[in-house]
Amino acid sequence: MPKLTRILFATALTLSILCFPIKAFAKAKIQMAILLDSSNSMDGLIDQTRTQIWQIVNSLSKVTKDGEVPELEVALYHYGNDSLPSQEGFVRLLTGFTSELDLVSEKLFSIQTNGGQEYAGWVIRSAMQQLNWSKDKEDFRVIFIAGNEPFDQGPVRWSQAVNLAVNGDILVNTIYCGSAESQERQLWASGATLAKGSHFNINQDKKIEFIKSPYDEQIAALNAQLNQTYIPYGARGAAGQERQAIEDRNSAENIASRGISKASQYYNNASWDLIDALDRGIVTLEQLSDDALPPVMRGMSLGQKREYVARKKAERERIQATIRDLSQKRDEYVIKQRQANVNGGENTLDYVIIQSLRQQLAAKGFKLQ
Repeated sequence: MPKLTRILFATALTLSILCFPIKAFAKAKIQMAILLDSSNSMDGLIDQTRTQIWQIVNSLSKVTKDGEVPELEVALYHYGNDSLPSQEGFVRLLTGFTSELDLVSEKLFSIQTNGGQEYAGWVIRSAMQQLNWSKDKEDFRVIFIAGNEPFDQGPVRWSQAVNLAVNGDILVNTIYCGSAESQERQLWASGATLAKGSHFNINQDKKIEFIKSPYDEQIAALNAQLNQTYIPYGARGAAGQERQAIEDRNSAENIASRGISKASQYYNNASWDLIDALDRGIVTLEQLSDDALPPVMRGMSLGQKREYVARKKAERERIQATIRDLSQKRDEYVIKQRQANVNGGENTLDYVIIQSLRQQLAAKGFKLQ
C-alpha cells in the first residue's frame, strides 16, 4: 500500500473511531419515573409500592439488550398532598434518576399521606421538565402514574403534559386506584392511550400476601453476610452503609426479595461503596487518602489495599452467586404456590407494572428470558 494511501486510511479510521456514537460503547438504559398520589386515601398504594419495589427490580434481572444487562435508573415523585406547597402544584420530587435503589426505598418510606389536590397533569409535566431523561432513542423510558382522583384536576391540562412525553418518545402508563366502573377512570385510560402506554385498574387496599419459601432463611442469612462485603469510603460512606441497614429492616417481612435484588447487577452503591466505585471508574485507590477509607484499611500499603478490596469483591461475588441459585429455586416454588392459589395477585401494583414492563421492553428491542 503506498505511503499516502496508508496515511489517508489511518486518518479515516481515526476519524471514524472519534465520531462513532458513544452509545455504541455504553450499556442500554432503563429509566422509570414513578409518580404516586399521596393523599389520604392512598396509604394502601404507598404500602404496596414499599413492599413490592424489590419484586419489580427482580423482574428485570434477566432483561438484556445487545447481550448485556442494561442500567436501571428510578425516579420518584409524590403529589396530591396538603403538606406540599400549593404554588408547586402539591408536587414533590423525592429523587431524580438514580441507580442507587436503597435511596429510592428510603424515599418511599419517607412519604406521609395527607389530603390534597391531585394534579396529575402538573406532576407529569414536572417529571418531563425536571428529570434528566436519556436522549438516546434506543433506551427505554417510561412514566408510571398512580392515583384515584379525576385526571383533569389542576391548572395544567393533562393532554398538554402527556404530549410532552409523546414528543420525547416516553411512554406513560396510568394506574387508576378507584372503582373499575367509575367515570373518572376514562380520562386515566385516555392519558395512557395518548402516550402509547398501558392503563390499569388496581385495588390499592388489597392486602399483599408475601409467599414464603423454604429458601428464605438461607437468603436472609446470605444477605447479612453480603452486607459485610461493602467498604464505605468518602463523605457518604457511613451514611450509605447505615441506609443499607435501615432498608434491610424496612424490608424485614420481604427480606428474601430484597436480598435477591442485592445479588443482581442493578444493585449499585458507587457513591459510598469502594468496590462499586472502583468498578465504575469513579475513584482509584491511589487517589484516596487514608481519611477517606474505613479504619481497617488505614495504614495499609497500596498493595495491601488492593488485596483487601479483591478479597472482599471475591467474597461478594460468591455470596451473590449463591443467592441467585437460591432465587431460581425460590421462583419455581412460588410459581407452584401461585398456581394453586385461585385468588392471585393480578390486581396489585407490582403485577401491573411487571406485566407492562415486559411487554413494552420487548417492543423496544430488549430481550427477556
